[in-house]
Amino acid sequence: MKPIPTLIEIRELINNDLRNSLSLTDDELRKVVGAFAKVQAAQVKLLYLFLSDIQNNIFPDTADPAAIGGQLERIGAIYLNRQPFPATSGVYNANVSGEAGSTLRGGLTFKSNDDATSPGFLYVLDSEVVLTGSGDVIEIRALASGLESELVIGDQLTITEPVLGVDQTIGISEVTTEPRAAETQEAYTNAILDAIQLEPQGGSRTDYKLWAQDAQGVRDVYPYVKASDAGFVQVYVEATVEDSTDEKGTPSQDLIDETEAVITQDPDETKPTEERGRKPIQAFLEMLEIVIEDVDIEIVGLDDASAAEKEKIEEALPIFLNDIRPFIDGADLNRDKNDILYNAQVQAAVSDAISSGNFFTNLIVTVAGTVTPAYTFDQGRIPFLRNLIYT
Repeated sequence: MKPIPTLIEIRELINNDLRNSLSLTDDELRKVVGAFAKVQAAQVKLLYLFLSDIQNNIFPDTADPAAIGGQLERIGAIYLNRQPFPATSGVYNANVSGEAGSTLRGGLTFKSNDDATSPGFLYVLDSEVVLTGSGDVIEIRALASGLESELVIGDQLTITEPVLGVDQTIGISEVTTEPRAAETQEAYTNAILDAIQLEPQGGSRTDYKLWAQDAQGVRDVYPYVKASDAGFVQVYVEATVEDSTDEKGTPSQDLIDETEAVITQDPDETKPTEERGRKPIQAFLEMLEIVIEDVDIEIVGLDDASAAEKEKIEEALPIFLNDIRPFIDGADLNRDKNDILYNAQVQAAVSDAISSGNFFTNLIVTVAGTVTPAYTFDQGRIPFLRNLIYT
């Protein structure tokens, strides 16, 4: 689309047209037409912006979400047959001590203690429970969605109202349903682009990537035919940072199981059963978590090693490494191939991050303990910046 002119440029165009059409002097133009042109220029500017907004929302990579009047979700409904995944609540089993016959009513709430993983959040008991007096376990659900209210085994909560014959404190014994973060706009957009650009082929590598998008919390999967055993398909699962167990992309076992389920069968229960099959009958799945390869980067002789300059580098390098991922031939587009970590590219990323007058004399990249000028990430291996060293 052509650049949108500024208000001044639009006003001058209107002024010139009126001057030429009416044969007005500059003084006459200034008195009457100048005010008219100023008002009309603002209206014309709005039309330019409106047309620009319409054009942006034709394409998924530039579309805005519906919350600000865009068409992103509408495009997603067409190509993905779903809206962005919302945040989900965690469900937990908890040990309860109390006298036999004591009753915990449905709707009873519990508050996580100050030393819990997520203190101060409320959880609800959905169904009434009558205690047996020994080994009693109840199921509670977080009232807040997302990872903010996540609990782990051993966390303790307190009943928010007195209950006769029941200990006020309960302890988490099992996580039955892990909470999930809401799908980001970027992840939803990328899923739409994949659905448009990657063509289903009845069990190819492309299909595994498309199928896995139905598992909330998955950033990507990397499918391979197992070496020396063509009947097995190894699928490495990478979680989003928010839903990973280590903030590096490592998925939980629950997420791996969910990914296997959506690869095996379409989760859309509105379809007839015969239309939900996915995994080819001759394929055996081997579901694996991605392999984290630690990357250490040493920057030698940084001229301006101030905190501000270091902060720029420390923000830029994780973003740079986040785009380096295994290339799956036949599933990923060749133009998007970015599976090799080059020392020269790291140097360029650092140079782009620091101020124009700053410089360094050398840069050393170490992957998995070995200094290397170039390292290929394949077979489910992804990079993670472990140490950033200044010497």
